[in-house]
Amino acid sequence: MNEIKVFTATDCTNCLRVKDYLKKAGLEFIECNVIESREAAEELKRLGYTSVPVVICGERTILGFDRAKLDELIASCLQAA
Repeated sequence: MNEIKVFTATDCTNCLRVKDYLKKAGLEFIECNVIESREAAEELKRLGYTSVPVVICGERTILGFDRAKLDELIASCLQAA
């Protein structure tokens, strides 16, 4: 299974929703808070994004809280496990 990274910001409602959704699906992920970590903010910028949440898993990137795309990601991760 590919590593899942979730770029977040403190007090971001959609970030909390994404993290909760992935946790409820039983997926582990690495949280990269762009407010608390300059490295995370620079990495997000290098990837070409300026807002959060951003979920990256392998070649797949999801911007914002998109339930349909998150469901696809969850299904593919569970199949790979």
